[in-house]
Amino acid sequence: MEFVLFLAAKLIALTLSAVSICMLVRMILSIFADQSGKLYMFFFVVTEPFVIPVRFILAKFNILQNSPIDWSFTITYLLIAIIEMFLPII
Repeated sequence: MEFVLFLAAKLIALTLSAVSICMLVRMILSIFADQSGKLYMFFFVVTEPFVIPVRFILAKFNILQNSPIDWSFTITYLLIAIIEMFLPII
C-alpha cells in the first residue's frame, strides 16, 4: 500500500511538473508567436483545464476583472508550484 501511495505521489508530481513547463511555454508563445498557430493551441489545450477553475473563482467574486494581466494564469502557476513543493511531504 505504501508503494502505491509513493507511486501515485510521484505520478502527480511528474504531471504537475509537465503542466508547469507547458504553462511557461504557453506564456512565452503568447508573447512571441501567433496565438492561432498549432503549437500555441497545443499548449493552450494542455494548460487551460488547470486555469479554468481559477478563472471561474475569480469571475465569481469579480476579482481582478479589469486588470491587463491574466491573474488566473499567474495564480494557477503559483498554486501548481506550491502543490509541487508540498507533495513530497504528504
